[in-house]
Amino acid sequence: MGQNLRGRNQRNSHNAFRRNNRQNTRGKYGNKSNKKYDNKGQNSKKRESSVNVRPEWKILEEMDFPRLSKLSLPNIGDGKDIYKAGSMEYYDKSYDRINCKVEKPLQRINRIFHKVTTTDDPIIRKLSKIEGNVYATDAIIATLMCATRSVNSWDIVVQRFKDKLFFDKRDDSDFDLLSVNESAAEPPYNEDPNSINNPRNLALEATFINHNFSQQVLKKNGEKYNFENPNPFVGEDEDVEVASVGYRYRKWNLGDGVDLVVRCEHDAVTHGSNDELQLMNIKA
Repeated sequence: MGQNLRGRNQRNSHNAFRRNNRQNTRGKYGNKSNKKYDNKGQNSKKRESSVNVRPEWKILEEMDFPRLSKLSLPNIGDGKDIYKAGSMEYYDKSYDRINCKVEKPLQRINRIFHKVTTTDDPIIRKLSKIEGNVYATDAIIATLMCATRSVNSWDIVVQRFKDKLFFDKRDDSDFDLLSVNESAAEPPYNEDPNSINNPRNLALEATFINHNFSQQVLKKNGEKYNFENPNPFVGEDEDVEVASVGYRYRKWNLGDGVDLVVRCEHDAVTHGSNDELQLMNIKA
């Protein structure tokens, strides 16, 4: 009887020890997890603003992300081409078969890329007299449409002339650069401007890669598809090699008296399965 009592007491003590040990173990892991979370919060850096907000600026209206995400224009029809310019080379379909066994190194192709803002575009200036009342580029419109998903700071300059609005980018901004891992859980952050992992240097590298890739995958046989008008950003006396690009100035009726005119860019052309001509945008 005494042995049985001692056995039960020993088992009860052993079970109590195991329960306490499990609780202590869970507590240790919980503290470790919390500590890791706290460290992550301490290491997070505040992203730089694209423009310094001056105290004398007057706030006309603020729109938060929940309001923007609920906006929709369900009954907008297709855009109408009102002006076309530029010339494009044909896409080389052999690049569709690139894989790990059949690889091609990226080449450096020295061509000029024009990234002209809205009010500096001579075609938009001319069209503003006869077409539309809101003007922008495809990059600016895409940025506005993706505002609820963007993380990096950006800003757009809106200029009003009488009853017309012009959406512009700043001359000294990084608006045309491609961000790297912008929405990642731990985005790249390095304060050293000379470091290759500095966010701006990574963006420059990504933009450089995309520019060269978009020109490398084109046929170099001299055959081009020309729109009705020449490239508006190349003078007749300029002897420079310009990137393959075609511009379509398109108009959308957004309702409520808003007619939007957008300069849209294309990198190349190709033939579809039925030999129809297709316009392309090429991204690495």
